[in-house]
Amino acid sequence: MPIEQMNISLPPKMARFIRGKVKDGQYTNASEVVRDAVRHMQEAEAARSERALLADFEVRLPRPERADIQRSVKRV
Repeated sequence: MPIEQMNISLPPKMARFIRGKVKDGQYTNASEVVRDAVRHMQEAEAARSERALLADFEVRLPRPERADIQRSVKRV
């Protein structure tokens, strides 16, 4: 996978947080911390999108089918 370099500016508190993750051995460098954070943001955004699509789909269903789905989801 190609890597693109970026130069970012962070408030001191965020920079300390990132350095702390590296120092504790959770990541090997600051880039790994940022990549992991971005991956989590991408996953959260995808999940929000999926929930919105499902909600839109559910609203279009007749009421009995909608109730069946809601009961199924509560069981999970």
